[in-house]
Amino acid sequence: MDKGKSRTYHEHMASLDITAKLAILADAAKYDASCASSGTSKRDSSGQRKGIGSTEGMGICHSYAPDGRCISLLKILLTNSCVFDCHYCINRKSSNVRRARFTVREVVELTLNFYRRNYIEGLFLSSGIIRSSDYTMEQIVAVARALRIDHQFRGYIHLKTIPDADPALIRQAGQFADRISINVELPTELGLERLAPEKSTPRIEAAMGDMRDWSEDMRDANRRYKSTPNFAPAGQSTQMIIGADDADDRAIIAKSNQLYDRFKLRRVYYSAFSPIPDASTVLPLKRPPLMREHRLYQSDWLMRFYGYAAREIAQATDASGMLRLDIDPKLAWALRFRDRFPVDVNHAQREALLRVPGLGVRAVDAILTARRWRRLRPCSRTWPRARHCQKFLTARVTMGRFSQFSK
Repeated sequence: MDKGKSRTYHEHMASLDITAKLAILADAAKYDASCASSGTSKRDSSGQRKGIGSTEGMGICHSYAPDGRCISLLKILLTNSCVFDCHYCINRKSSNVRRARFTVREVVELTLNFYRRNYIEGLFLSSGIIRSSDYTMEQIVAVARALRIDHQFRGYIHLKTIPDADPALIRQAGQFADRISINVELPTELGLERLAPEKSTPRIEAAMGDMRDWSEDMRDANRRYKSTPNFAPAGQSTQMIIGADDADDRAIIAKSNQLYDRFKLRRVYYSAFSPIPDASTVLPLKRPPLMREHRLYQSDWLMRFYGYAAREIAQATDASGMLRLDIDPKLAWALRFRDRFPVDVNHAQREALLRVPGLGVRAVDAILTARRWRRLRPCSRTWPRARHCQKFLTARVTMGRFSQFSK
């Protein structure tokens, strides 16, 4: 960049007021779905001489947009300028978008002011890459350090880290943040090489492995020494873009399962690819259906809470490796394996009850509790009129009833 262009850029940045920057950088952050604030340790500033914020009680109260994304946090980018040129990213170097950049002080003041007005319960901070990965990571860590140390902020902080940055900087981020995350970006290494050639799957996974090791080391030390500081107590998460490459749902599910097993992730988020202005010709012209994103989240839940293996969910996909959009994956699996049903609700193990479409974790736990004291019997009314009763008390669940709701 020559001096004339550099002066113009800096003059443009200086001419933007805080409101204009917020409008640009909050909008630029909307494509990152991984902003849920669950799972952290309890902290509260009440009853203390210093501090502000909380992560318990009313400190973190989830608010969700219609598409299911959490909006309870101040979710912004430090800057939407970037030296990378990833094809799928609206903030890529070659993109013709309006640029803005916050200073560290501006992000700190915004977070505190919004918190005092009860607009938000915490901060989700990500950034484009400016100058270098290390410089950008230093700025992100500086925000978290100022909030925690200078202002005793005890609310929720989620930092999006940069895999190419110095590991010491990423470790510092974990000492100030409740949750840290690195995006794997795309489900396959081939897709990442084609759409984001400046990024590397081995580097991303190496950074995720470091964060897993640091977290385990801190937990072990904390068992012996209570004064040991926490390292990202809410764990780490990641995000995949769905539909930007040719990966099918079967490959995405396998990748998620691998990430959970290898790196002990708290969450994998899925974000349906959205066409962007001046898009690269290598990208699809249409976005995938949002229902596909929803089905992947349902599959993720089946692996995490219902005891399904990734290969079992893959059995519910069609010949092209895609999950059905008209019915949920649990029902699709049950229809594929009709010989597993009916299930005797009075004798079946918890694992078998969790396989029954229509029964969730809480319903199954209620059944197990109730049958300790009495035998459960079917209701005399028909299924369509007694769905609630049948869900909790039926002694036989037949595949014929499943097919009623698969149409």
